[in-house]
Amino acid sequence: MVPFLQTRAADVELTFTYADGHVERKTQALVQEGAVQRFRLRAAEIPPGLKHLAVRPEFATATTGEDGYFVMPNGEIGTFHEQNGERSVKNYMPMPVFGMKNPRATFVAIVTGMPYAYTLVTQAKAGAYAIFPRFEPTGQAAYDDIAVEYHLLTGDQADYSGMARVYRKYQLDRKACVPLKERVKGRPELAYAAQSLAVRIRLGWKPMPTPVEEQTPGTEPPMKVAVTFDRVGEILDEFKRQGIGRAEVCLVGWNRKGHDGRFPQNFPVEEQLGGEAKLRQLIQKAQLMGFQIVCHSNSSDAYRVADVWDEEYIIKKPDGTLQKNAALSGGRMYDVCPRRAYERFAQKELRDIAALGFRGLHYIDVLTVVQPRACFDPRHPLNPNQSAGWVGKLMGEAQDVFGGSASEGGHDFCCGKLDYALYASIVPPKPHPMVDRMVPFWQLVYHGIILSNPFPPTCNYTIKDAATRLMLVEFGGRPFFYFYSNYRDNNDAWMGKEDLTCADGRELAASVAKIKEGYDEFNALAYLQTEFMEKHETVAPEVFRTAFSDGTEIISNYRAAAFDYKGKTIKPRAYLVTK
Repeated sequence: MVPFLQTRAADVELTFTYADGHVERKTQALVQEGAVQRFRLRAAEIPPGLKHLAVRPEFATATTGEDGYFVMPNGEIGTFHEQNGERSVKNYMPMPVFGMKNPRATFVAIVTGMPYAYTLVTQAKAGAYAIFPRFEPTGQAAYDDIAVEYHLLTGDQADYSGMARVYRKYQLDRKACVPLKERVKGRPELAYAAQSLAVRIRLGWKPMPTPVEEQTPGTEPPMKVAVTFDRVGEILDEFKRQGIGRAEVCLVGWNRKGHDGRFPQNFPVEEQLGGEAKLRQLIQKAQLMGFQIVCHSNSSDAYRVADVWDEEYIIKKPDGTLQKNAALSGGRMYDVCPRRAYERFAQKELRDIAALGFRGLHYIDVLTVVQPRACFDPRHPLNPNQSAGWVGKLMGEAQDVFGGSASEGGHDFCCGKLDYALYASIVPPKPHPMVDRMVPFWQLVYHGIILSNPFPPTCNYTIKDAATRLMLVEFGGRPFFYFYSNYRDNNDAWMGKEDLTCADGRELAASVAKIKEGYDEFNALAYLQTEFMEKHETVAPEVFRTAFSDGTEIISNYRAAAFDYKGKTIKPRAYLVTK
């Protein structure tokens, strides 16, 4: 069969589903420009009452049993082995990108219009596969064109590594982000972080999940104190004793009533941990010891117990009600409008926090682990595109004030303002039947641009199973360690049940020893943090090759037996670095 993509513009099937339940279908040709085929439905042409629109090009299909695969933006990859099934992703979609390789074509799709308002669907029906975006304006007035561009790949570009390189070039060419090699030159805090472990210490927290949803100062549960500021100083002393010379330490829960305690209130510094005087002493001590020290704040969550509570700055839903979210340690949490977070809090709060002495990649929770949120308050309305812009301003403020920015996930809508993603993507609790494994799709785009750890379970990787340890290296991760990562009372150990603790001297020393293992391992690989990841591929079943822009290769052997690679033996569940 002659690949139709090389000879003509492909047809795209459009399925319009309306709020009243009726469905309309039409077919039109994509617009071809060289190896790129584009679809666009202008905002003015989006029909009123549209619930969702599925956009399915004829080449984005396959048949069960065919060679090839689909790739989701969170790194899930699946061969065509199911007869029926559906894998959909919306909330944890870190890039507006997806792709497919089949016997007729290989493409990567970039959603360039309405990139925060669609569900990505990979579907198998009676042996017929399709991957497509389902745009969901949910009956609201259109604020953006619906647009997708499909890049057709051939030769050595025709794999998921090539797909990622296309998107990376797209981002760099339009100046959405800048490589780390360039950015570290004038930013000492970022340069330090790129060569350092990330160590998070959860100091204190109220019960999670909370027994009191709408808390007041008189009804909020007591805070558990796990690590005081003095105790953090003892952890740093142990770092030095065991030979850890560089680390970026992030204090979690230093604020009033601990982690998720009374946001958006931060001050006064929690007295049960030692208060502001002790915190300032700790910051000074850490810096004199050669460590970079930062803290965790929050610009998206609000609790009624906060002394700055005001319904005005909360996101409003289309019907005008407050947008609620999960019940966390501070009670029922409400989503803060990003514009109001910047205007009412960030400009002052970040400077007040910095005045304590913190410098480094300041961590603002949540922002980059969720899609930009719309707000329907008439005083500060935001569509998702505008919301993304305000989140970028929040992250940019952190860069200006502290020397760097960090947040929870790898969503790339403000990639130029994000220096470190705590984890690039979320791993489903159980692998989906349509998915074969995870590949470093995000890292093939952003390694060498944004520092990252691949997944929540790779936290504290030196105390995890061999496969998890290996995956951190295979994915080029900057290791992060977390004292009291497993703190929830409902056994929701989403970063792993294994944990680092420091209740006594023995626990503290043992935990630091496991961090030292990661420190030594990372020191040998840290030079790669500023290199692009250029290629990832399967060498043999359960053996994978990760290649970097400087010529370094990491061969990861997940087998229970040794594997020979170019005359060198790789031990079981271990890796080889070669150049």
